[in-house]
Amino acid sequence: MKVNIKKKAFGTNVIFSDFSLSIKEGVTSFIMAPSGWGKTTLLRIMAGLDDDFEGSVDGKSGNNIVLFQENRLVEGISVLSNLKALGVREEECIDVLSHLSLYEDRYKKVSELSGGMKRRVALSRVLLLSGDRYFLDEPFTGLDDDCKRETALYVAKKLSGRTVVVVSHNKEDSLLLGAVDTLVLGE
Repeated sequence: MKVNIKKKAFGTNVIFSDFSLSIKEGVTSFIMAPSGWGKTTLLRIMAGLDDDFEGSVDGKSGNNIVLFQENRLVEGISVLSNLKALGVREEECIDVLSHLSLYEDRYKKVSELSGGMKRRVALSRVLLLSGDRYFLDEPFTGLDDDCKRETALYVAKKLSGRTVVVVSHNKEDSLLLGAVDTLVLGE
């Protein structure tokens, strides 16, 4: 995938100008920058969710899976119901929940979960979907170190061989996911 952004602005605030990058297919790539440097904007452009820019994205697929910064879960229903709403078999849901240490919480309403647990439910939804490319925005927000390590290992295994683009401000996330390429915005 090749990204060429001549200009991306919000009003008079120019986010990208004469920016380009190439993403290798079939591997995990990592984009790192401090908060406010345009990581999410870039991710949305690459995923085809933002076309309000001057430039092009070559090789983008129509079957992109996105983990947003916000968990976007249905708070009033159970963890399991949130996953089954994707149209996948319950056995697949249970398997992912087990790997992400959420099996015991499968019947709890999402509103009863901690922030880190909600994040793992959101990740579970992404891992249950089959796509050409996966775009993960700050995938481990709210997870403690041990849980982050466990979760990252499972995500890396589950998405091995797929094109994955991760944006984060935390360099450790790149190492945990075994990213092949790392781009640091602002350098």
